[in-house]
Amino acid sequence: MDSEYKTKRVVVIDDAPVVREVIVRNLKKIGFAEDNIFEAEDGLDGVNLLRSEKVDLIISDWNMPKMDGLELLRTIKDYPELAAIPFIMITSESEKEKVEEAFKVGVNQYICKPFKPDYFKEKIQQTLGKDLYGSKQVMVVDDSSVIRKIVERLLKLLGFGGFNVLGAENGIAALAILNEKKVDLIITDLHMHEMDGIEFVKEVRLSEKIDLIPVLMITSDYNTDKMLEAYDAGVDEFMQKPFKAVDLEEKIKVLFNQ
Repeated sequence: MDSEYKTKRVVVIDDAPVVREVIVRNLKKIGFAEDNIFEAEDGLDGVNLLRSEKVDLIISDWNMPKMDGLELLRTIKDYPELAAIPFIMITSESEKEKVEEAFKVGVNQYICKPFKPDYFKEKIQQTLGKDLYGSKQVMVVDDSSVIRKIVERLLKLLGFGGFNVLGAENGIAALAILNEKKVDLIITDLHMHEMDGIEFVKEVRLSEKIDLIPVLMITSDYNTDKMLEAYDAGVDEFMQKPFKAVDLEEKIKVLFNQ
């Protein structure tokens, strides 16, 4: 049992008593104390409860009467005293557009029903700031600062510490950092100025100091010839832009043999 959760207070908001029971049971299994778990049957009841009880985590369904989960999330973001509380959405809404809408409003994690207990526990750990990957360091190599920020945000969402992500705008800059810093995973774009992803990976594989670092290539240029060329250079995994957090999570688990 994870004692770190014993003092954490959480509210579970769902109009289905059976679902609330399942979530509460899982929360208890991972270490939440029964007295610190509150329940509400819809978003309106949830807001009223949040006004009277200080909590560290909100777990909510999407489709509910009176006020649904997305309305609840928007309402919470309007209250300065509530806006920073981590919010997990657990729902059967799995469409890409719905997921993106929830993240735009400010949800921290998105879990689709039905879920497995281990997956639920992992999302709780990620949301409450436990660094699942410890001191593992990731380098993100991309000539777009916007893409680097997006990948960094997703890495933090997946359980990497805020100081465990390094950024570089191309292969040359990345190699300079790799000579100074210990890195456990490289995430690189394919097309970059000065030195592209394939040239960069070739240089990594030629160095005895850094040649064993796993490499994930993220690119919109997803054709067979380029993939084969990248694999020949030493890329371990490929992922196509645009991508979701779950896609990145799956690749990282493969590369870290989790």
